[in-house]
Amino acid sequence: MDKNTLIGALLIGAVLIGFTWFSKPDPTQSPAPSPQDTTQLVTQALAPAAGATVADSASLDSLGAPVLPPYLQPAQERIVELKNEKLSVKLSTKGGAPVEAVLADYLDQSKKPVHLFRKGDARLDLPLRTLENRLVSTADANFSVVESTDSTAVLRMQIDDVAYLDYAYKLRPADYRVDLVIRGHELRRFLPVNIALQDIEWTQRIPQQEQSWKFEGQYSGVYYHFPQGDVDRLETTSESSEDVQETLRWVAFKDKYFSSALIASATGFKDNKLSIKAAKEGSGYVRDCSFKGTFPISIKETETVLPFTFFFGPNDYDLLRSYDAGVSKEEALHLDPLVYLGMSVFRWINQYLIIPIVTFLSGFLSNWGIIILLMTLAIKMLLWPFTYKSYMSQAKMRVLRPQIEAINAKYPGKEQDQMMKRQTETMNLYRSAGASPMSGCLPMLLQMPFLIALYMYFPTSILLRGQGFLWADDLSTYDAIISWNYDIPLVSSFLGNHLSLFCVLMTVTNIIYTRYTMNQTPSGEGMAGMKMMPYIMAIMFFFMFNQNASGLSYYYFVSTLITIVQYLAFRWTLNEDKLLSQLEANKQKPRKKSKWMQRLEEAQRLQQEQQRKAQKKQGRR
Repeated sequence: MDKNTLIGALLIGAVLIGFTWFSKPDPTQSPAPSPQDTTQLVTQALAPAAGATVADSASLDSLGAPVLPPYLQPAQERIVELKNEKLSVKLSTKGGAPVEAVLADYLDQSKKPVHLFRKGDARLDLPLRTLENRLVSTADANFSVVESTDSTAVLRMQIDDVAYLDYAYKLRPADYRVDLVIRGHELRRFLPVNIALQDIEWTQRIPQQEQSWKFEGQYSGVYYHFPQGDVDRLETTSESSEDVQETLRWVAFKDKYFSSALIASATGFKDNKLSIKAAKEGSGYVRDCSFKGTFPISIKETETVLPFTFFFGPNDYDLLRSYDAGVSKEEALHLDPLVYLGMSVFRWINQYLIIPIVTFLSGFLSNWGIIILLMTLAIKMLLWPFTYKSYMSQAKMRVLRPQIEAINAKYPGKEQDQMMKRQTETMNLYRSAGASPMSGCLPMLLQMPFLIALYMYFPTSILLRGQGFLWADDLSTYDAIISWNYDIPLVSSFLGNHLSLFCVLMTVTNIIYTRYTMNQTPSGEGMAGMKMMPYIMAIMFFFMFNQNASGLSYYYFVSTLITIVQYLAFRWTLNEDKLLSQLEANKQKPRKKSKWMQRLEEAQRLQQEQQRKAQKKQGRR
């Protein structure tokens, strides 16, 4: 080989090496999909029916690979935001559905705006069964942005050159509702014309927003409304599901203070499957919610229009009630049951007494500690006639105490005959004096519905959320003064790993008040065990309220203090000598026996006769 040939060969080799080096792919860029990868992508997106293959309906390119339909062609994901002064909703072109909802007026535990859900937490899907009997998931389809403003957006799933599916969103001004109109154009090119029902699937993970995971989960659930019926709910501490065949007007994934609702006012949902599962404590979530159903659809015409509405907002009773103001009964949403106020009489008390009082006071005051105090005073004044009657009954028993002790001394012992004589003499004394040990119980029982109603109201009222008073930073959750990081067996499951100061004060004042009043009341037969019940109840309430809303403990604490003041004022103004004289005068008056007293005396007489007969038989033996 001569010199020129060698140089030529080296130059040709250098050119080949250089061309290979400069033409190799950039490792930072994704390689183009191979025909095998493309086939796999189409197969996953268009799940075929049994026995069908992709090649049956998909056209092939020059390389033999299936041609992707427009909604499956690779596209960069875009986020479109709808926003007003109350709500921000982000929509993704991947699936065309909301992926984030943020409430501007409410803060989470980290003092940031509340996120009802973030990207990856929620999924909305309309599984479409095509003419080729294939299932297309809209949640995995690519949408394009046709229109976008601060309050409106139209996302389009292009099916072919003619047919498309639009999601048209509109955020209402200064509202938490987002209207969604699903529009289909020439869907009969894609879906069977004889289809009557369309499937819908909606899932969402509910993030933990509050300090107590336990109580937040306790008030979380899947709520659903029957068009002509009541609102029902699905709740659990582990996992639960339910099938509802009746038509539903709306379905909501409810947290303690916030909800995401999907409303189908025009069509309703049928064949509904609801499920809820408790998330693991410490995971950042409280519940996983799921809804599957169907709604009527008709695609025989060129255009298909299906209206829906999302609600992403707070469980504010006045707000939810306002949505039904000025509309017909058929158009009313009835979202207010998302605020749990108890059942039957307890809900009525909260609706028609507690909430109006709170609404009135909050119009003049911003300090919720003062509002609760004034509300407690108003309720105490309303219940004063019952309280006064109870105090008067206790006073009568107190001034008769020396006479009752004299009867006990006259008939000592635990023999049945002696016990019967003591009971008869005591009842005769009460009847003749016009006193009854039971007359003080009924007024107290009449107050119980109010106490229970307030127990329902305080932990669920969003008005208390984030409102501080004295040492409590948030009256909607517990006010821990002492905390620890280890679990105490059995105790921690009820008490938690902290002590709430308002709860401690409530318990202490209840025990002091109980001890004082018990010492003022005579104890008869069998009362020794009953005297312990108030103490046991106070300890039970301590365990029940320690993890609950501090506003609730504060209310009971203030209520007990007012009760003590009322009791002391009653004792100070009551002339017990005059009351005793009145009771002695009552003994001189002929009193008609009640039927209950007549039956009681007849039973006592029969029992005494049986005892005498038994004693005679023993004497004969």
